[in-house]
Amino acid sequence: MEEEIVKKKWKEMTFLQKAEYLWMYYKMWLFGAAAVIALIWLGVMMYKGAHTNVLLNVAVVGGDSQKAQELAEDFAGYCGITEKDGVIRVKANVPEADGTTSQETVLTTLIGAEAVDVLICTGDVYEEYSSQEGFQSMKEVLKDESREADERILDYGIRLSKDSLPGFINLVSYNEIYVAVPVTCQNQEMAGEFVKYLLEGGSTAE
Repeated sequence: MEEEIVKKKWKEMTFLQKAEYLWMYYKMWLFGAAAVIALIWLGVMMYKGAHTNVLLNVAVVGGDSQKAQELAEDFAGYCGITEKDGVIRVKANVPEADGTTSQETVLTTLIGAEAVDVLICTGDVYEEYSSQEGFQSMKEVLKDESREADERILDYGIRLSKDSLPGFINLVSYNEIYVAVPVTCQNQEMAGEFVKYLLEGGSTAE
């Protein structure tokens, strides 16, 4: 009898009244269900993270996140990389210098954790880390003697203009764009391919 009364009342309730009823009488169950869903979601994310084959990690100083994703997709297309092969990550996760220590802290943490294969940065950042021998020799990265006459290639990186691919797609706002490979790079061959890709102007240059 009581069950029939509850069913009748339920049909007559508005959406808000139903929500209030559920919250009043079943909030502990709702909390439990929410916790279970959250744990399942977290487990799925951790599993995916542990089983994702990251082919390249690119960090961008003062970049645009959406443009960074576009660059990652374009490079994957340039190399013929599919989702089955792995993931190309281009992250605009390093702030530009703003008078605080935030940029240095983030960069030092990422590079120290071996989480950066290629760094796209300003001239100041390039000079600072190259003077500390933080970048690999670009000659060793490219392994291509035919490029030695290219004036864009420096000892420990490459210097691109605003007209280059990163500038053209408005990935960054600075006029001189430096690209270097940290000594802690974990994906050496792919890092070299990415530098070549930038020198050649991306997939649209073919």
